[in-house]
Amino acid sequence: MPMTHPHTDAKATLAEVAALARVSLATASKVANGRPDVATATRERVERAIAELRYETSRKAPESGRPSIAFLADVITSTYAMEVLRGATEAAEELGVDLVVERTHRSTDPDGTPTAAALTQRLLSANRIGAVVLTAGVRGNAYSSVVEARLPMVVIDPLDSAHPDMISVGATNWLGGRSAAEHLLKLGHRDIAVMSGPARSLSASARIDGFLSVCRNAGSPVRDEWIRRVRFDAAEANTVAGEWLSAVVRPTAIMTGSDTQAVGVLRAAHTAGVHIPGDLSVISYDDTLLASWATPALTAVRQPLADMGRRAVETAYLIHCGKQPEARHIELTTTLVVRESTAPPGPRS
Repeated sequence: MPMTHPHTDAKATLAEVAALARVSLATASKVANGRPDVATATRERVERAIAELRYETSRKAPESGRPSIAFLADVITSTYAMEVLRGATEAAEELGVDLVVERTHRSTDPDGTPTAAALTQRLLSANRIGAVVLTAGVRGNAYSSVVEARLPMVVIDPLDSAHPDMISVGATNWLGGRSAAEHLLKLGHRDIAVMSGPARSLSASARIDGFLSVCRNAGSPVRDEWIRRVRFDAAEANTVAGEWLSAVVRPTAIMTGSDTQAVGVLRAAHTAGVHIPGDLSVISYDDTLLASWATPALTAVRQPLADMGRRAVETAYLIHCGKQPEARHIELTTTLVVRESTAPPGPRS
């Protein structure tokens, strides 16, 4: 009896083949790509689905003839992403692997998170040997789907821990937040404001938790109105800093969650006629080129972003080769780089 399926003029997808044959996406991919490790009855069912849907199984091989790893990111234009990508491409070149950069906004749930079927199909249909995901959300079922297809996936700075077995690469963000707070307290600051990234971000939460913990333990807890979670966006940071600096009582120091946020703070200070570091100290996070080229140059917590990209690609390739990573969550060390944007607080007017 022929299989029944909705008529469509659009090209069939691997997910539709799997649904029609009543098999997993991974099994459908194995049959479509000619792999032998599928039971005969199952193979025949998938082949019938392929024929009925007229699914195109031929895949053009990469021009380089080399295996490829997908680099998936929600934003690829930030200095943060570009620095991570630099390390990832260097590692891929050394391993003899192509790194293919893709945005994660296609075939997503309403909140922008890639669906399990869409994500797995993208990777399988392109014959990727693995994937590195930068900051973008990955639902637990999507991660499980990719792993079931035997595709290594490594997430850099995951937005959440949606899957207990998720392999990730990050930095010692709690310690990074701590070092920033210790620096400001040592300079004599007590009226400190802090802005961080979205609450959903594990890395942003860790760095703000480390910062606030040190301030509390030092007897200088940060006021509630001086704690804000905003996007890693200069415009939003500019708005928040403008509110703080126009208040009757304003902070003498601001810790930001990224270099981009710090640039927004610098603009707000310039608009308000606040001198840095004489009237206001500013610490940024990441230490990309933005930090060293800002005026004044920013004191920053440095994340080893290029090394994070490198380790993620190396780990994905290691798993592809049948080996296990040294740990499921790899944390690289953060360091504080002191420049021109921090100084002891000036006298109150």
